Amino acid sequence: MEREISMVELEAEIDIILHTLKVKSKRVQLVRGTGAQFVCEDFGVVVSAINRTDYSSIKNIVRGKFPGYRDVYISTFDDLLEARDEILWTLMQSGYIKLIRMNFPRQFNKLIVSENFGNKIIDERLRRWGDIPKYRFFVEENKKAKEMPATMVLSTEPGFFDYMP
Repeated sequence: MEREISMVELEAEIDIILHTLKVKSKRVQLVRGTGAQFVCEDFGVVVSAINRTDYSSIKNIVRGKFPGYRDVYISTFDDLLEARDEILWTLMQSGYIKLIRMNFPRQFNKLIVSENFGNKIIDERLRRWGDIPKYRFFVEENKKAKEMPATMVLSTEPGFFDYMP
């Protein structure tokens, strides 16, 4: 059963997620009374807190105001753990994990190795690539990496987990 949270709670949760991920953002409200947008200029990402019914109208406004940005929409009905992952995958497309690896090596290793996030990245890549022939090499490479400890993958290719397609 879905549980709706208030817009105030949703905006607070998004702010916490971004803060925890060490991502600077600026909160703006493009349309009064329809939630807020969190603009992550360093990564070209806009995270919008919305009511489910506002999606199409907000989407057009966000894309008009922030052309070239990637956008994530989280509604008051969405699962916040899934929303966190969606924010993370979107940030990864803009180089987020590389930034963490280069600037916060201890946190990076803890995230990838101790929290097993490396396997979660591989699983998401494999889900996105599916059985598409042009990604066959990447699929095989990621399947092999999944069979190895993350520490071994990192020792042979430190940037292996840096990107999300």
